[in-house]
Amino acid sequence: MTKIQLHLLGFISILILWTSCASVTGFQDGRTLGKEKIELSSSLNFSRSPKLANTDDGDWDDLENIFWPNVEVGGRYGVLEDLDINFRFNTSANISAGVKYQLYGGKDSPIAFSLGGEVGSIGFLALWNLQLPAYFSYHPSEKIALYLSPRYIYQFSSYVGSGYGINYLGFNTGFLVGKRNKFGLDIGYYSLGNRSASTWIDLLQIGFGGRFMLFDKKN
Repeated sequence: MTKIQLHLLGFISILILWTSCASVTGFQDGRTLGKEKIELSSSLNFSRSPKLANTDDGDWDDLENIFWPNVEVGGRYGVLEDLDINFRFNTSANISAGVKYQLYGGKDSPIAFSLGGEVGSIGFLALWNLQLPAYFSYHPSEKIALYLSPRYIYQFSSYVGSGYGINYLGFNTGFLVGKRNKFGLDIGYYSLGNRSASTWIDLLQIGFGGRFMLFDKKN
């Protein structure tokens, strides 16, 4: 890489961390909504991560810890009984859309498992991210859900070659309380790195949010 490319990559890396443009918000259990159901969600999230600069040798220097809040809203629609589509956006300018497919368990079973996929962008900076989450949950009752959601994210810029993207590896965990409308706490922990950095850095996010059923053809 040339020095210009390194400085550009460093600048993009700082913007990514300042804006948290790859959303790592959770609040999702292993169940899908069910056919023709509509749900809205909102959350207040607080993130902490080091602010970084890219050096001439391609490594990242840790300058200081930064902390920022964001508000995220989203919607989910049950296309099929076991297939949801979703969208979400937040005050860090991230917009994304994705799918979630339930592979195990029913809408009343105590254990549920789903897989998902998502594409996100912060359009003004031409930053993109691809997300591959899995959703596990345990439901001791119809009003309580405990969940764990491991996730891989690949983030890149259209201004830099695809080989210089940033990888996120981590998970979300938390709980939801309620039957029709749900409220809960979400904790996300991720490690970030790329092929030119010798060390990975940590991103921690804590959120408080709710999910609200708007339409259910059965009720």
